[in-house]
Amino acid sequence: MMTAKERGEYAAKFYTEGRRNCAQAVLMAFADELGEDERVLLTAGAPFGGGIGRLGEVCGTVSGLMLVLSFVRRVDTSDPRAKAALYAEERELAEEFRSRAGSIVCRELLAARANRAEGVRGMSCPELVALAAEIAEERIFAPLRSDNDR
Repeated sequence: MMTAKERGEYAAKFYTEGRRNCAQAVLMAFADELGEDERVLLTAGAPFGGGIGRLGEVCGTVSGLMLVLSFVRRVDTSDPRAKAALYAEERELAEEFRSRAGSIVCRELLAARANRAEGVRGMSCPELVALAAEIAEERIFAPLRSDNDR
């Protein structure tokens, strides 16, 4: 079992060496946990690089984090309560990312690297990939493991 830091390093390495986008790198960091074929994970994450097709919107690392959550929770969104619980958890994860990176918006995160976005940390894309994977490990997988230990 990997620590959050190790999972983040693995995701960053996949991003830098694997020629995949940031969402795919976050997903692939958990391929061993998600029970899905790697091609499914790569396909699911494909549109989310660069803030969705390089539009600079929600960072692909955040999209990858949400995809990991979706594969883990497998929520039936036709159930209003289950859907509301999923959305609440998504907001918590997004806020955790925002609190640690300064934003969840790709263009703001990229601008921060060029010192043009106040309040944003200026992390590199591999660092953001690692952060998203660390958050997934800490907030999604670690609680599952502790529940299984009971």
